[in-house]
Amino acid sequence: MARIILRDGKVADFREASDCDLDRQILRELFSRVSPESLYFRFFHAVRYVSESFIDSLLNKASDIFTLLCVAGETLLGVGTYTRQGDHTAEVAFMVDDRLHGKGIGTLLLEHLAEHAWANGITQFVAYILEDNYKMIQVFTTSGYEVKSKHDSGMIQLALPLVKTERIRALQEMREKMASAASLEPFFKPETVAVVGASRDMEGLGHQLFRHVLDGDFARVVYPINRNARSIGGVRAYPRLTEAPEAVDLAVLVVPADQTMAVIDDCIEANVRAVMITSSGFSDQSKEGQELEREIVTKLRAHGIRLIGPNSLGILNATDAIRLNASFVPEFPARGQLSIASQSGALGMAILGYATRIGVGIAHFVSMGNKADVSGNDLLQYWEDDTDTEMIVLYLESFGNPRKFSRIARRITRVKPILVVKGGRTVGGASVSQARGRIFGHQDMFIEALFDQAGIIRLDSLPELFDVAAFLAHQPLPQGRRVAILTNTAGGAVMAVDALAQQGLELVHAPVDLGFEQLAQGYRTVLPQLLRDPAVDAVMVIYVSIGSTDAVDVMNAVAQAIHEADTTLTVKDGSGRKPVVANFLTTADQGVRILDATSRKVPVYPFPEQACKALKKAIVYAEYLTTQRGHEPDLESVEGEKAREFIRSSQSLEDGLLDHQVAYAVLAAVGIDLLSIPLLPFTIRIEMDRSFGMMFGITAGAMRSITSAQLIRLLPLTDLDVAEILQFIEKNGMVLEENDKERISHLFFALSRLIDEVPDISGLVIDDKGEIQLYKAVDN
Repeated sequence: MARIILRDGKVADFREASDCDLDRQILRELFSRVSPESLYFRFFHAVRYVSESFIDSLLNKASDIFTLLCVAGETLLGVGTYTRQGDHTAEVAFMVDDRLHGKGIGTLLLEHLAEHAWANGITQFVAYILEDNYKMIQVFTTSGYEVKSKHDSGMIQLALPLVKTERIRALQEMREKMASAASLEPFFKPETVAVVGASRDMEGLGHQLFRHVLDGDFARVVYPINRNARSIGGVRAYPRLTEAPEAVDLAVLVVPADQTMAVIDDCIEANVRAVMITSSGFSDQSKEGQELEREIVTKLRAHGIRLIGPNSLGILNATDAIRLNASFVPEFPARGQLSIASQSGALGMAILGYATRIGVGIAHFVSMGNKADVSGNDLLQYWEDDTDTEMIVLYLESFGNPRKFSRIARRITRVKPILVVKGGRTVGGASVSQARGRIFGHQDMFIEALFDQAGIIRLDSLPELFDVAAFLAHQPLPQGRRVAILTNTAGGAVMAVDALAQQGLELVHAPVDLGFEQLAQGYRTVLPQLLRDPAVDAVMVIYVSIGSTDAVDVMNAVAQAIHEADTTLTVKDGSGRKPVVANFLTTADQGVRILDATSRKVPVYPFPEQACKALKKAIVYAEYLTTQRGHEPDLESVEGEKAREFIRSSQSLEDGLLDHQVAYAVLAAVGIDLLSIPLLPFTIRIEMDRSFGMMFGITAGAMRSITSAQLIRLLPLTDLDVAEILQFIEKNGMVLEENDKERISHLFFALSRLIDEVPDISGLVIDDKGEIQLYKAVDN
């Protein structure tokens, strides 16, 4: 079963039909309620009713028909089938409930049928459609697949090769993004909120959350739901959701876990659009709680209702148009462009507090809790096109779907930075085993590869997170690594120079030391000169206080100097605004602070090392933005079906290992001739990771040690990934001629495409002697 989100944001499930009373009944009901026109378009002649024998054929798994159902609970929304017409071709057909036309169900049925067909050896769909069935024709023509049509006596015959192209993937991702974003609208922009469990007890959690909604000056309507109170906080209360005077978009449940299911039933009866559960006691505590959580999700999905939580500390929208604080955060944060999602509610609240202290405003905050339904991937897709969000912060303890996360993040980071705090960097006791599946070592290497490919800024701690967030929120991105230092202390300058070197940044010239005479005037005069210097990409300002009066004067002078430079420098002459980081060595708070320079705000760090780290992260992100978007080239020489036939018709040895002759034949089917490629003193390995999917790795030598130089990437590979791999090869001692680069690039692209098109492969190794090991997926 696969959960899908329709264009209107409602949730449904796809599953294979089975020969059972339920599926037989829901098929009868669908065919009986669709219009005569829909039946005519499906069967090409007038039909009064659909016969039992036809329904039997849809449910008979021994036949050549595969049937896919789109269901919401026990209601069938649509059905799609494909019928084999040979070894590699199948006829595809659909029927969608008339009331749901235009919701994208037909398109989604086609996508999922194509995925299943491709995995089962089918390379082409054909479809027969009446010429005036415009809606079905549109499903095919907008699918992204290359459609070949043939007209004959009022009938159109369509042929769809099922090979995935970049265009198909882009269209599928766009549809998924739009549907996912629509499904989250009730959380972020609800017209009506109900707090179930709001009480008159001022110490109770339900009262506190309801009070936070009121105190935040929510711009819409909120109702307290309480069986025993006439009013709460001066607002009329209602005993049940079903008795609220108007439809509820968002229901916030602040009730014990054992009372939750009854409230969920009320949510369904009241047609609530979204639910957030703050209670703990579910999968976070016990197997019984996990089962209860599963039952709640199943019931909500059956009625198209999204869920945040359980075990969530709430959701917050700080935009002026909404001002919703449906959370346990006591103070409403300052308005800004930072959106935050946190798996840990407590740490999420700490992030909000820190953001407020350093002057980084908030757009949205979500405590995801157990992530039973709404995940970080869903939130990313909502924030991708959200005009109120300019920067995204994630605190993650685990990944739900890393490959999907990578695809989404690669799109977003081109327009908005994503900052992630994710633990688990250390290898600890992990060791590299020669056994298959363990050669890459610690899983953190996969996470690092994912973040690197996607342009994500990874941080190790919350203080480092906000060191970088303060920079990105207020400073222009650096155009290079050349840094000038302006200081009044030689000791501070030495610390800064060392920190720059450690971060791989370039000191433009010797630090400018102003000494302790006429400090304010010195900063006021010299800083604009450094910012105008075309050889400078960023400036670090260091100041050691020698008196309270001097400190205020110097801060004012620095602010004035930056404002002067901002108002006189232009992009046209190549001297546009440049980033400034400040380091005031004082006895004040050890966190980052903000200096208001009118034209912009400047982050002030307590130590040079923090300033340099933040600057380095911003530079790396800026360098990522200068690269072109990666794409997967379409290779004409790839015969994926031929490769699949070789594998399927071959017997594997122990652990799925295939014979060498089969391995070479499979590679030849996708245009790989190892004899034409220079012998690489590297080992190439592709293997399956349960969390991350297929991983590509290249390691110097025979991969006998975790200390060996290695590069890991998630598949599929783009042209940018392959360029990095070539750089890695050259960096580790191999000189490549241009024709060698072309052949090796083709090797990597073809391997990536092979893995993408042939799901029968579980792993592949090409060692430093040119020998190959190819593994066939085997059932455990």
